[in-house]
Amino acid sequence: MDLGIKGKVAIVTGGARGIGAGIVDGFAKEGANLVIGDIMFDDAQELAEKLTNDGVNVLAIRTDVTKKSDTENLVSATLHEFGKIDILVNNAGVLKVTSFVNLDEEEWDRVNDVNAKGTYLMSRAVVPHMITARQGKIVNISSLAGKRGSPGLAHYSASKFAIISITQTLAKELGEYNINVNAVCPGTLRTQMWEAILDGRATRQGIPREQFWNEWIEQIPLKRPQTPEDVANIVLFLSSEVARNITGEAINVNGGLRMD
Repeated sequence: MDLGIKGKVAIVTGGARGIGAGIVDGFAKEGANLVIGDIMFDDAQELAEKLTNDGVNVLAIRTDVTKKSDTENLVSATLHEFGKIDILVNNAGVLKVTSFVNLDEEEWDRVNDVNAKGTYLMSRAVVPHMITARQGKIVNISSLAGKRGSPGLAHYSASKFAIISITQTLAKELGEYNINVNAVCPGTLRTQMWEAILDGRATRQGIPREQFWNEWIEQIPLKRPQTPEDVANIVLFLSSEVARNITGEAINVNGGLRMD
């Protein structure tokens, strides 16, 4: 099936590593031009150089999504280079497993600033251009934690619940401009972020981390973890005209661990 993404222009925040890098790679394979916005500029630049070819142009822009000036600069750079923005993927996110009684204000703010505020700032910078064009796709990366709370993740879950709420609100506000807004909720991926979860939960239960990992995977109906490519595939689908009548959804990619 041709997704019709070739030649489109996509911004992916947090695209240097992990899920973000998988999403960037997926868009590049479909022939989209890309701008990676990431605070880890060296990694982003390396990926951009790797994926740029005769048919695809990938740029890397140093971006802290918690700063309005950085998000506006990312949008300006994209428009200067490509003249339009068709797709925004709000993927940038951080996490640290911390029990609620040990969760200080600084850590609460850090996680919510990157995850929730970053989604707001990037969308706020992009949406006016999509309204003018009367078209666009926004895909926000939430989480399984955005649909159910988990020990040690009060701040992270709050931020990911917020992303689903932002998604639904924007979908209702922007529908009249032919702008689709959806969220993707990944489950278990062996990324650096999940390694932090693994450390925290294994320590709390007093068992080896690999034992916890194996027991966690066993409870997934499909009995396997997810991959960045799995998440990228649904992001690509939601970014295409194939999904033109889907908006306001928060779609699980978790092997059946949670079923809505």
